[in-house]
Amino acid sequence: MEWLFGLLVFICFYGYVGYPMLLAVITPFFTRYKDIPQTTNDGPTVSILVAAYNEEGYIATKIDSLLSQTYADEKFDVWVLNDGSNDGTADIVNGYNNPRIHLLDLPRGGKATALNAGVKASSNEIIVFSDADNEWTNDTLERLVSPFTISSVGAVSGHLSIRKNSSHLGLGDRLYRQYEAFIRKCETKLGNAVSADGGIFAIRRPLFDEIPQDVTDDFYISTGAIVKGKSLIYQGSALAYDDGVDKAKNQMRRRIRVTVRGMTSLSRRKQLFNPKNFGIYSLCLLSHKLIRRFVPFFGLLLLPVNIMLMNSGGIFQVMLFLQVIFYSIAILGLLDEGKRLPKLFSMAGFILLSSVGLGMGIVQFFRGTRFSFWSPEENR
Repeated sequence: MEWLFGLLVFICFYGYVGYPMLLAVITPFFTRYKDIPQTTNDGPTVSILVAAYNEEGYIATKIDSLLSQTYADEKFDVWVLNDGSNDGTADIVNGYNNPRIHLLDLPRGGKATALNAGVKASSNEIIVFSDADNEWTNDTLERLVSPFTISSVGAVSGHLSIRKNSSHLGLGDRLYRQYEAFIRKCETKLGNAVSADGGIFAIRRPLFDEIPQDVTDDFYISTGAIVKGKSLIYQGSALAYDDGVDKAKNQMRRRIRVTVRGMTSLSRRKQLFNPKNFGIYSLCLLSHKLIRRFVPFFGLLLLPVNIMLMNSGGIFQVMLFLQVIFYSIAILGLLDEGKRLPKLFSMAGFILLSSVGLGMGIVQFFRGTRFSFWSPEENR
C-alpha cells in the first residue's frame, strides 16, 4: 500500500509541479528560440480568421481592435466566419465599409467547419486564428507574425490573458494562464511549445491540415507544423485579453468539452508520441497533455489510500493534513465570489474545479462522447 501511495504522490506532483520544475532546471542550457523577433519591416501577408456564432455583443469591439493594428494595412485582411448566427452579428460586420473586412455567411456547421471554410476562402501566406470575444493590443499582430521571419518556424502561439477585473474564477484562470505561459516559454527553448493558446495563434498556410469536427482546433492546427517538420513557438508578447469564465457551471462545462476534444486530438495526432521521430517534444507532450489529464484520478485515489495509511507514520499524517488544507482552501476559493480572500484561494478553487472537469471529461471520452458544435455564450 505504501508503494501505491508513493506512486500516486509522484504522479500528482509531477503533473502539476515536477514537470515545470524540470523545465526550469534544464532550459537555461538550451538556446534555440531564445531571442525571438518582436518586429519586422518585411512581414508576410496575413489572413485573420474569426469564427462567430451569435457574437453581436463582441464582434464590433473585436473588429475595431484588429483594424487598430500597427501592422501594415495592405498586408492583412479579416474574415468573420458567421456560423449560422441568428442575432445581429452579420449586420454589424456588414456595417463596416472596409475592403479588408470580409463576411463569410455559413449555415450552422460548427467551429471546425467554419474555420475550414475560412482557410479555403482566404489566400494570404499566414493564417491567424482568434476568438470573437477577445481584444488585441495595437501591436499584437506584428508581434505574432514577426517570428515567421525565421524559416524554421511553422506556427506561433500568442498569449491570451484574463483581465484583472474578472470574477473570482477568472482570477484563478488568469493565474493558471500565467503558469501555462511559463511552461510554453520553457518548451519553446527546447524547440517546440507543446500546443498553441486557442485564443490567438498563427500558422503558415502550407502547414494547415483540415480540421476534424471533434478536436480542439488550436492543438490540431498548431501541431500540424510539428508533424511537417517545422517548429511551434510561443510569443508571449503577442497579447489578447478576455474576461474569462465567471460561472462555476460554465467553467465545468468548458473543461469537460475541452478535455473530450483534447483527448480526441491526441488520438488523431498519436504519431507525435513517438520520440524516435519527434525527440524531446514527445516527452513534453506526454507530460504536458496526457499525464496531467489523468492526475484527477490519481488524486481521487490518493485521499482514501492516505486515510488507510494514516497510522503508519508521521509522513502520512502530514500528507493527509495537507490534502485536507488544500480541499478546504479550494472550496473557500470557489465560494469567495467577492474576491475577499488571497489569490491562493482562487487559484486552488480553479484547480479543483478544473480537475473535476478534467476527470469527468476523461470519463466521457472513454464512453464515446464527442462534441462537434460549440456555443460561446454557454462558456462565459
